[in-house]
Amino acid sequence: MQRLLCNKILFVVISILIVMGFVYSIPVYANENRPIRVGYYENEVFQEGASEGTAKSGYAYEYYRKISEYTGWEYEYVYDSYNNLFKMLVDGDIDLLAGIAMNAQRKRVISYPDRAMGNELYNLIKHNENKSITSDPASFTGKKIGVLDSAIVDILGKFLDVKDIECKIITYDDYSSLFADYDTGKLDMAAVEGSGTYGREASEVVCTFGASEYYLCVNKRRADILDELNEAQMLLSVEEPNYISNLKNRYYSGSISSLAFSDLEKDWIANNDSLVVGYMEDLLPYSDTDADGNVNGIVKDAVSQILRELNLNKVDVSYKGYRSYSDMLADLDKGIVDITFPIGGNLYYSEENGIYQSSPVISTNNELVYKDDIDNHHIKTMAVNRNNGLQYYYVLANFPDTELKYYNSTNECLEAVINSEADATVLNSLRAYNILRNSIYHDLSVIQLGGYENICFGIDIGNKSLLKLINRGISVLDDDYIFHMADRYTDKLYYYTINDFLKDHAEATIVVMIVAFITILLIFVINFHEKVEKEKKQRFAIQKIFDQMIMAFAKIIDKKDEYTSGHSFRVAEYSRKLALKLGYDKAFARKVYNIALLHDIGKIAVPDYILNKPGELNDTEYSIIKEHAALGKDILLGIDAIPEISLGAGYHHEKYDGSGYPEGLKGDEIPEIAQIISIADAFDAMYSTRPYRNKMDLEDCLEEIRKGAGIQFNPELSKAFIEMVQDGWLDKSELDEKVLWW
Repeated sequence: MQRLLCNKILFVVISILIVMGFVYSIPVYANENRPIRVGYYENEVFQEGASEGTAKSGYAYEYYRKISEYTGWEYEYVYDSYNNLFKMLVDGDIDLLAGIAMNAQRKRVISYPDRAMGNELYNLIKHNENKSITSDPASFTGKKIGVLDSAIVDILGKFLDVKDIECKIITYDDYSSLFADYDTGKLDMAAVEGSGTYGREASEVVCTFGASEYYLCVNKRRADILDELNEAQMLLSVEEPNYISNLKNRYYSGSISSLAFSDLEKDWIANNDSLVVGYMEDLLPYSDTDADGNVNGIVKDAVSQILRELNLNKVDVSYKGYRSYSDMLADLDKGIVDITFPIGGNLYYSEENGIYQSSPVISTNNELVYKDDIDNHHIKTMAVNRNNGLQYYYVLANFPDTELKYYNSTNECLEAVINSEADATVLNSLRAYNILRNSIYHDLSVIQLGGYENICFGIDIGNKSLLKLINRGISVLDDDYIFHMADRYTDKLYYYTINDFLKDHAEATIVVMIVAFITILLIFVINFHEKVEKEKKQRFAIQKIFDQMIMAFAKIIDKKDEYTSGHSFRVAEYSRKLALKLGYDKAFARKVYNIALLHDIGKIAVPDYILNKPGELNDTEYSIIKEHAALGKDILLGIDAIPEISLGAGYHHEKYDGSGYPEGLKGDEIPEIAQIISIADAFDAMYSTRPYRNKMDLEDCLEEIRKGAGIQFNPELSKAFIEMVQDGWLDKSELDEKVLWW
């Protein structure tokens, strides 16, 4: 009886659980790897391209891609208006939706991650020609204001209530229709995120009426996605702490230039039709005067870009160069120039000189340059260029106990360190690398100093209006643009001559002399070509000598690089076999062999400490290594009898898609001999054992060659090389010494 009762109870419990399973269904996803469904609505700058097949861009789109780097998510984009997509997020028809402000009502129906994806100011914009609307909120009365039907409506309403203003508020489901009505004049004003004036030069921001953080929100039933999103955002904040601010600067930096000018700025614009810029000479990449007497450097590009961003193209700009920093500041005080560049160093010293520092145009490090081992905390004497205020005030602030020795130029300061007249000097990092590449400074060492130095414009204290204008313009300058401009000018600091080369690279000089001897020998042989043709044995004898000398050079090259022993000979053999596979005769294949033997001859000029460094190369060392290709070409260029011999050395690091070096040649622009050697060189690098790694498996090497087809290698040559290896040609050795190849 008791057993029967237990069975009945168990039956009832199971029945209840089954019924509850139907009533309270637990979402189960059949395919956890399905794409994440992202709601994507059109919103200029924030996210653009809201239709199938249209290129996407914008703040939110980049954020999606960044989150995917941490989660591995693949996305399926669902296109609609913001309001419809929000409803789809609530209903579970999409998984993610970006740009949602937080409030209590929404938190009940959607999930918010722990971190916001950004923050936004809410602004009211108007058409420039509408003079009835000013920054005074009272002028908004009775105006028609368009706003997206979102959290902005409530924030705008509270703002208008506080200001006691009655307006006609018109809500829209999407920004496209809102801006369509605004652009055609159906609206007096628009309430927008950010400046809202992108692509609308005839609009300006009237006022800011609120701000809020916004989030990438998740469907309430996708706790798994929310967990992954929280983890991704946490890792992003740790590994890339400046990502959000950099992303915002890239997409929204233009907003400040769209704000209505302040009264101070308007006053300067109304009373000034010219701008005189004082700049320091002999201070590239920042500023200099060229051979024609014209301004040169970042100062020229930055001023032009600032005025362009501020739509002040009618302002007449002139420049005045100075050899002395103090003379430049004296003229600023007298009003002879309006602004000066570059200005840097401690703010206190700028105040002492009676100048404002603008916002930074660029921020850089400084480098301590010294000759012998030195503790930068115990430097007794420092060489300072008396004409370079940037250097002087930096040293004054950061080495207060050091004795200063004054010189008239940067070169004199460096010479003082070389001659032990001073323990050290300081160079700005944008200048240091190319200056110190000059051979006369190769005995000097360098260490990066801590902290950044802001490089600014200088403006006379009291000239607040011009300072505000310049700062407004600087805020929209892109850091990448400034650094790109700097790159255009830094090369002018480096002078490398053939004498420098001969002095720095004694081994290379010997090789050049030997090559010159061979060239003379070949010219002699060519002059007697008909006679040599009749005496074939003599030709073979001369060729044998030439072959032996080339092999000797190849051994020198391989001895130079202790990590790649035998590399030149293996690359030569692979290249010869590939030429045969391509259908060339044995004579041409033997020529390819000899040319490939010398493909790395330029490495003879690379310092041993870089060439044989067991660890990873830094950017400077890698740039020096890359020079071996161009140097190899120059060394072999004089062998007129075999013009192809310089092509293998010069272009074997060019890539089929144009991303190689030294000249960035693309496709058929790359000589075929170099394309052949390129594949052989890459294969040997993978298929050889090095002290710091084992060689790769043969099939893995071929797979890498296959992947590189059309990118690094000629596709046809890649296919032929793979077939050659698979056919067993690597094991064949059939070098024919009786073939005349020239």
